[in-house]
Amino acid sequence: RNGIYPLMNFAVSRPHALPRVLSQPQEDPQKAKTPTPEPFDVETRKVVQMQCNMELNEDKTQWHLTLLLILEDKLHRQLSYDLLPTDNSKDLATELVHYGFIHEDDCEKLANFLENTFHKYRS
Repeated sequence: RNGIYPLMNFAVSRPHALPRVLSQPQEDPQKAKTPTPEPFDVETRKVVQMQCNMELNEDKTQWHLTLLLILEDKLHRQLSYDLLPTDNSKDLATELVHYGFIHEDDCEKLANFLENTFHKYRS
């Protein structure tokens, strides 16, 4: 009722004992479940503005990408990534959708934006 303060008055004098298990039952390997990947949150807000910057690292061998996305609710999302020679704009945009950073409808728009940025800086 009064927030966190009353919780401090009820400290336990000694820790609670946890029941012990003597041995773990052996699990049948055929019945063992494979771990399922955690589902990622789906982004529901759309991107209203995009800015991108690319810089060469200090050793001049790899590009560093900084992407600023402004979403519908004025949230600013800044993402950074060291580009690999095999990276392309479509795969990067698809990965951002997969991990819930952008809305699925913005995938093609972001891929085109990144492609134009790659040509601008790498030329």
